[in-house]
Amino acid sequence: MKKILFLIMVVGMSIIIAACSSETSGDNGAEASDGETFVIKAGHAASQDNFQHASFEKFKELVEENSDGRIEVEIYPNSQLGGEREMIEAIQLGNLTMAAPSSAPLASFSNEMLLWDLPYLFPNAETAHRVLDGEVGQKVLDSLEENGLKGLVYWENGFRHFTNNIRPVSSTDDLGGIKMRTLENPLQVEAWNAAGVNATPIAFNELYSALQQGTVDAQETPLALMYNMKYYEVQDYLTLTEHMYSPWPVIISPTFYDSLPEDLQQVVFDAAVESREYNRQLSANDEAAALQLLVDEGMEVVELTEEEKAGFKSKMEVVYEEIADKAGQELFDDLMGELNQ
Repeated sequence: MKKILFLIMVVGMSIIIAACSSETSGDNGAEASDGETFVIKAGHAASQDNFQHASFEKFKELVEENSDGRIEVEIYPNSQLGGEREMIEAIQLGNLTMAAPSSAPLASFSNEMLLWDLPYLFPNAETAHRVLDGEVGQKVLDSLEENGLKGLVYWENGFRHFTNNIRPVSSTDDLGGIKMRTLENPLQVEAWNAAGVNATPIAFNELYSALQQGTVDAQETPLALMYNMKYYEVQDYLTLTEHMYSPWPVIISPTFYDSLPEDLQQVVFDAAVESREYNRQLSANDEAAALQLLVDEGMEVVELTEEEKAGFKSKMEVVYEEIADKAGQELFDDLMGELNQ
């Protein structure tokens, strides 16, 4: 009889312990009560060598320190949780807490995000930062909430450049017959087709193999990403086009964010802002270093004159009117106004 009572007590205690340990739930992060821990699952497509990963590590450091350990951050790099579009959808479904995808795939979820696809929009990084951190940038982030996403800030990916393994390219006349991978956005395809290539969208995590297998001959990414992803192994020619400034909007599950106490919401937002400044400094440092590393790896570099860049812009700006129509003419006009301040 005593043995039976003992077993009943042991089983009862096990059930209580298990119940206590499983109070936090949800794949996108732990929904904890006072004194317990919230978990942010953050995914990204870049390698661990890229400064995007370092930016997430900075965010993790800030959040965990300033929350006194009440929030833990888990980082999954190198497309471990899928491509950028898959991660965006995972946040919508509640299976992921946070990501920082390119703005182009986010345009499938918010027409306003198309503004950052305008070719030759920003003359330099300083102007991009001012506009992104300003009223228009915030309106674009706010537009995500209608689609189950919350935008926090913009991290920087950098200015994008063109590479191929067919020939040196110094003008749009050199683009004929080149098969090119673009971001997963139909207006990106339209702009590059207008420039003269045969463009096709391919997910970022499939790009290296597409270049290696000859599915495409060319691609466009920022310099640091080119080097980290080792595109120099499958690309011979680099043209410094600076055709687009590429932001990484930092997005989080609104369900998770709203479940946080107000003080922890502030911790997360402040960490996103502080890591943004850290990220932008890393971007500037890595871009300069990456160019030399790509040269050292044997890539032939073509530097364009302002006149040659204007030739690319004149072809690619065919999408301006369509983007203004889709993103909203009023918001487009506001953007043009901020650029001219």
